[in-house]
Amino acid sequence: MATRVAAVGEVTGVEEMERRLDWLVEQVEREKEKTRDTFQQLHNLLAVREEGVLRELDGVVVEARQELKEKREVLQELQRAKESAERELTKKKLKRVLEKNLKTLEDEIKEELSKALSMTWVEVEWKREQLEQSLVDVCKVVKKKERPFRTEDYSLKLRPVWFHEGTGSSVFEDPQQLAINTVSGNIFVTDNNTNKVQVIDKTGHYLYHIPTPPHPVGLCLSDEFIFVTTGVKQLVKIQISNKKTVKSVVTEKMVYGMDISNNIYGCEYRNNSVIVFDKNLNFLKRIPLKSPHITSDTSIISIRLYENHMYVMFRRSDYRIQVFSQDGQLLRLVIPSSDINGSFFSLDRIGNIIVADYWANQIKIFSNSSHLIHTISNDNLTED
Repeated sequence: MATRVAAVGEVTGVEEMERRLDWLVEQVEREKEKTRDTFQQLHNLLAVREEGVLRELDGVVVEARQELKEKREVLQELQRAKESAERELTKKKLKRVLEKNLKTLEDEIKEELSKALSMTWVEVEWKREQLEQSLVDVCKVVKKKERPFRTEDYSLKLRPVWFHEGTGSSVFEDPQQLAINTVSGNIFVTDNNTNKVQVIDKTGHYLYHIPTPPHPVGLCLSDEFIFVTTGVKQLVKIQISNKKTVKSVVTEKMVYGMDISNNIYGCEYRNNSVIVFDKNLNFLKRIPLKSPHITSDTSIISIRLYENHMYVMFRRSDYRIQVFSQDGQLLRLVIPSSDINGSFFSLDRIGNIIVADYWANQIKIFSNSSHLIHTISNDNLTED
């Protein structure tokens, strides 16, 4: 009996322990569920806060970028102000240097002028020869990429040619273009008002004249013939030996200055084109000149051919002489109108440009790269 009671008691204790264990397991499951809910709430809370922090960071980045942009603009403005101030400072420095140099130059000119006024003719000649030699030496030293210019060709004494107005044989009345026979050295000049071509030798003595149609203007030579354009829109071929007209053609426009190579090139005065004939006066082509420096008021007046390029002189253009290809494309600008006022010009064998400046009463000689290298005027024109 005692043993059964003990056994019953043991069973009851085991059941109690199982119930308690079940209760503990249930409590643990509840706690786990609570913990899971708490963890999910914490996760959601962190996600919300992370999103808010990211939005705040985006706002901070945008503000920082805007601030950086504004600072860059301020920096650029300061840089522009600095550059402007530096330019102004440079201008002021240059102005002070120029003023100083001009003052020094003025004093030197006054001193030289005072000395020159007290010099004898012999001293003047010696000084001139010194200056010419110095210029030649400088030109030998200077090295440039383009063709070097020389002045020694123009250091010789020149003989002036004196003609008087009138109607006789050896007079000029409005001389226009000239051309030189390279074999004899004789000079041919169209004389507009006397309707003839005057011929003089290289010493300036009158030789003879060749009658032409009214108002001859343009002129070029071959070995046996002269080719003359006139104010009545004619192009005439005249044999030099007998002074007879071989052929005459009427041109559509007035043709002004001319030059010759294998063909004859003439300037269509109001058309800003170059018109080309062969030596039998057959029309070959018209070359329109293309340049931004040609306007509706511009007139082409003179042409020279050199190294297969056309050197052309204009009136009423900011560049007096411009260089074109054979198809009329502008290659380069040579001499601005501010430097010369002339109607005709020529080139020597090394490409120097010789211009008759009628306003200044001077002959000006420029290198092919536009440097003024010599000026001939009444002051330095002397007889042999």
